Amino acid sequence: MSDIKFYYDLHIHSVLSPDGDELMTPNNILNMAMLKNLDFVAITDHNSTKQLRTVEQIENAYDFIFIPGIEVTVKEGFDVLCYFPSYEAAHDFDAVVETHLNQDDWGPFSAADQVLTDVYDVELETFPKSLRSTSLPYDELYHQVHERGGIAILAHVERASKSAMNHHRLEDLSFDGIEIQAYRKTEFLNEHPELREYKILTNSDSHSLLTILEREQSLDLSEKSIDAFFAHFQRE
Repeated sequence: MSDIKFYYDLHIHSVLSPDGDELMTPNNILNMAMLKNLDFVAITDHNSTKQLRTVEQIENAYDFIFIPGIEVTVKEGFDVLCYFPSYEAAHDFDAVVETHLNQDDWGPFSAADQVLTDVYDVELETFPKSLRSTSLPYDELYHQVHERGGIAILAHVERASKSAMNHHRLEDLSFDGIEIQAYRKTEFLNEHPELREYKILTNSDSHSLLTILEREQSLDLSEKSIDAFFAHFQRE
């Protein structure tokens, strides 16, 4: 049986992320993903999965596959997208991340910029610890993610900041794939043809509703399921 193309956006930030737009509530995000007819969607807030507790209550109303995720800024200063096969695994990992939050790293933000909502998008509370960065070493993150059946994707490697390629040779790291943003993908792969050997995701890194992807980036999978998604990253 041949694979089928499925369209995705797996790097979206809600109002829990300190730099997320105030309209990036769970319902608004999922409704926009539905309007754009995506097949796979993930909310990957900065250094927390706590907004996913609300998403878990509403995602069954939608036809796409929701992948529980998080974007972690590791001790070395780069970003990693982590995806999990279940909400339970994601929240279990979140407990580890929370112990490594750099609580004084607020930058231009405050707790008022880190909003948790209920299923009606009404503010429940704000999160009191800064979500901008962590002291979690990358090797420990990779171990903790895989211990829970997840995968680790090196985020936006083409960027000048918060890219693993600015800190390490990729061959020295264990990871399951890389993310390259669409605006530089062709150019960057021409500059670094060795990256073509890795599994590549191209997401929006959306912090506002209008920048969530249309049906433009696809994965070839055997079926539309969370199991098929994770199997894609386990293939040789």
